[in-house]
This record gives sequence, C-alpha cells and structure tokens, in this order.
Amino acid sequence: MLPFRSGRAGFTGAFSALLFLVFLTCAVVAAEKKGPKSGKSPTPTPTVAPKKKLERPKPEEGIKDVPITAGHDARGLVVPEYDLQGRIRGKLEAGVTRRLDDQNIEFEGVKFTTFVPETQKPDLEVTMNSSVFNLKTQVLTSKVRSTVKRADFEVAGDTMTFEMLTRHGTLEGNVKMVVRGKARTPANESE
Repeated sequence: MLPFRSGRAGFTGAFSALLFLVFLTCAVVAAEKKGPKSGKSPTPTPTVAPKKKLERPKPEEGIKDVPITAGHDARGLVVPEYDLQGRIRGKLEAGVTRRLDDQNIEFEGVKFTTFVPETQKPDLEVTMNSSVFNLKTQVLTSKVRSTVKRADFEVAGDTMTFEMLTRHGTLEGNVKMVVRGKARTPANESE
C-alpha cells in the first residue's frame, strides 16, 4: 500500500517548493535594487575573459571571380578560396566549367573541399555532378544527387543548396545519412 494514496502530499510539496522559489526570487530582486548604501563605489568584480566568438565570414571573402569568359568551357579548373588573413578556407575543383552570365557559373563534376582555418586540414567534401554557382550570393545549387562527406559521416540527397560563406547546406529529397563512429558493444554502452 502506498503511504499517500490520495496524491495530496505530492501536490502540497510541489506548491511549497514553488512558493519558496518565488520568495527567493523576490529577495534577490530586492537586494539588486537596493544596492550599496555607503558613498563608496562597489568593489570591482573580476571579469571573465569573453568567449571567443565564431568568426563570421566577411562579405569580401568568398570566390569573387572565376577566370572564364562567356561562351568558353574550361576543363580541370581549380579555384582556391582564402579568408582575409590569407588562410585557405576552401578549394573548388571542377571537371568542366561554363560561364552562363556575369553572375552564374555552371560546373560539371564539382568537388568543393572546406578547410579548418586554424589547422589548414580538410574538413568537409561536397561532391556534385552538376551545379550552378552564383558569384553574388555565393550559393552553389545542384538539382542532381549530391554528397557531403566528413571523417565521421556521409550524407546524400537528390538536390542541394550550399552557402559557401557560412558553410551551411540543405539537402532535400531521398536524403540518406551514414554515421561512422565507435561500434556499440555491451561493454561500452554505459559510457
């Protein structure tokens, strides 16, 4: 038999805890508003170093020009992408490159590799059979099956949009992801 079958003890305990929290919140707010009474300035509190912010890419970063004139194709084009400090951010390799107009470039057999700026080591590899890159928006778009690989996963989808500056991509349609990692065994499941 349960000691409190009516359930009232649980409700009363929860109500008491809530009332206690409200009282503590009021006390903290009142203490903050009151502040120090003496004319002395409060002792300075030690400041914690701010967390390093994630460096957002600047608008002047990215691939600005692809040296292809309209009406001509190029084979085996490699276009590196550098940040403002001169570190490599990415490398675009294309089998066939074709300029459609001033802003749009068509790639066939493209592979875009991103790099970790601090270590200069490859991070992601984006593979597309056919894609269009817009120089103004810095967006690579593919209407055919595309793949993104990293050391610990591989994901593929029927269409893809990849923002070169922010390194954000969207895969749609029949998306399949394979995650590689440590195999689960009964011995290491509790870890």
